[in-house]
Amino acid sequence: MTAQQLAARFALTHEFLLKVADTSTDDDLRWLAGPTSPPIGFHLWHCARWADRWAEALGAPQQVWTRDRLADAWHFPAALGAGDTGMEMPDDAAIALPIPDRAALRTYMAAAFAELERALGGVDDARLLEVDGLAGEDAPLGESLLRQLSHANRHLGMVEALRGVRGGRGTVTI
Repeated sequence: MTAQQLAARFALTHEFLLKVADTSTDDDLRWLAGPTSPPIGFHLWHCARWADRWAEALGAPQQVWTRDRLADAWHFPAALGAGDTGMEMPDDAAIALPIPDRAALRTYMAAAFAELERALGGVDDARLLEVDGLAGEDAPLGESLLRQLSHANRHLGMVEALRGVRGGRGTVTI
């Protein structure tokens, strides 16, 4: 896979995640399927947080999350899991996050995704082969990015399943 192909796949996944935000209500974003299932809004925020962190790791000057002081603006707790991304948060803490309204969440998602897509535009095929530690272990950058893309798509699948369980159209990808 080339750097250009990888960047295109990220852009497509981001497009689908933004489509979820565009076609969800505030109630959809906060609806709980069960006591251990974070809401759709959590999954969307989590994907945006990871995109934001990856953008910074690849050369963006600062995370949108930090620059815009969104944790304070949205009244999020100080403890947001590993890397302030929601990773490894206990279920009850993830469920309790005060997910903002759809417009605010979508604005953050779009900005974080755009930053990552810009940063990916600066990655060439040779850099994909360079070993990095960005995913928590030494691996070629291309492998780390593929794992991140897979991670985002797993959350997209969870969101689609939650939409279906809620009674809406499950897929956003067609």
